[in-house]
Amino acid sequence: MYFYRLHSSPGAVVGVDLKDNGIDIGTLQDGTYFVYHANPGVHALTSTTDTATTQNFTLQAGATYYIKAIVARKQETYQPSLSVVFDIQGQAAIQNLNRLDYHE
Repeated sequence: MYFYRLHSSPGAVVGVDLKDNGIDIGTLQDGTYFVYHANPGVHALTSTTDTATTQNFTLQAGATYYIKAIVARKQETYQPSLSVVFDIQGQAAIQNLNRLDYHE
């Protein structure tokens, strides 16, 4: 799994903390990405800024996933969300981002 966050995204000054089934896996700042190796099956992925959102994803064995972190400003808070993008879109997006080494 590739988790990424684009440059100059909304809420750029706010980091997005990520958890897989309650376990910390990393933090995305503006313009960064990291690789996370996960087992197949259902994963409850939580993204947290000053609010938290949990989304369930079902991962298939041998597949590569590109997951984009998005932060939207709603009133006085920054609300995170995660979305799976097509491989070609994710590969192009991470080319100009800074790689973080959390799990390799």
